[in-house]
Amino acid sequence: MTGRRCGSPRRLETACLDAASVRGLAGQTIRRRLDAVWHELHVTRGDPCDRDGIHRLRVATRRAIAAIDAFADLLPERGRRWFRRRLRDLRRAAGEARDLDVLADRISSESSPGSGGPARRRLAAMLARRRPEACEPVLAQRDRLTEADWPVRAERLIDRIARGGKEPAFARYCRRRLKRTVRRFFDRADHATGRRADLHRLRIDGKRLRYALEIFAPVIPDGQRAKCQKTLEALQECLGRYTDHTSAAERLRRWSARHGVAEDRRLLAWLQRSEDEAADEACRGFVSWWTRSRQRTLRRRFRRALRRKPA
Repeated sequence: MTGRRCGSPRRLETACLDAASVRGLAGQTIRRRLDAVWHELHVTRGDPCDRDGIHRLRVATRRAIAAIDAFADLLPERGRRWFRRRLRDLRRAAGEARDLDVLADRISSESSPGSGGPARRRLAAMLARRRPEACEPVLAQRDRLTEADWPVRAERLIDRIARGGKEPAFARYCRRRLKRTVRRFFDRADHATGRRADLHRLRIDGKRLRYALEIFAPVIPDGQRAKCQKTLEALQECLGRYTDHTSAAERLRRWSARHGVAEDRRLLAWLQRSEDEAADEACRGFVSWWTRSRQRTLRRRFRRALRRKPA
């Protein structure tokens, strides 16, 4: 008798999901991710040239933007736009320092032609001198956000979520929001070519989908989620190599055109060609990996993962 009242484990799981709070999940997720940005932003106070800190800050801003986008319909428009704009500005402010770090790694790891050793060391020294200057926009953003009372604004935003209107059904809401991000990703994938702009946008949409998958994990079976996550991480790794090489090549191209670097121009030109060749190789590797069959498999896995479970 008791067994008939309780129902199957699947029915119990569905009932638990429907009883969960969407607004509670939204508040917890956004609070955690905004706090991570604030923490990383102020960790840089002791050492603004900390490489790992700058990288973590950029990742934290992307994850926070993903959370705000995931629950956009539950947020007041003014607060949502304010945080999204500030997070975007902060990520861009940290971009110069991050690009210099990636390029410095390239210079220190690659073999230079001929007698490029001294020129390579001069170029590495130039990057080191530019690094503190490249961090100045991050420090400026930190001061600006401190003056704007970021923590107070964050609490106000989260309080507005809790005091919102009708509570949506948890499982239905999460699947609907995740489906929206899945559809956007595959629309991009269906029309992506080997052009740099297309691959860059595909990488960004892949990151958004991966972060959204983390947010709405409670409604996705563990096995299906792990398979989707693995493919998305591999996609990010492939496209990350491509975008790192193309960004480095573009920066080297700009430097080689400037005055005052004549003695290093041969090294800069060689490094630029090396980065362009590496970008082409990474692009070919991605195209050969990202087959129609792999796309169909990933699409099918998401379709199964997001299928409404029978009561």
